[in-house]
Amino acid sequence: MTYMAATYHVIALSSEDPDGADTRGEPSLSYPDALKSAKELKSQGKAFRVHVGGEQSAEQMQRFRDLGALF
Repeated sequence: MTYMAATYHVIALSSEDPDGADTRGEPSLSYPDALKSAKELKSQGKAFRVHVGGEQSAEQMQRFRDLGALF
């Protein structure tokens, strides 16, 4: 069985996209880059949603939850 590394979209919620559902034009990030992006948004007091593609670990998902991410 082959596992695909997870890719992430970290989307700030906004008045134009209050659900953070529009991933068009958003870069696919590796876990370290997505976590950095999530930390930056949290430090700015912004709510955000994380979209995940591929296989991710429970620990990775928990790190995003700890930052307040929506899924």
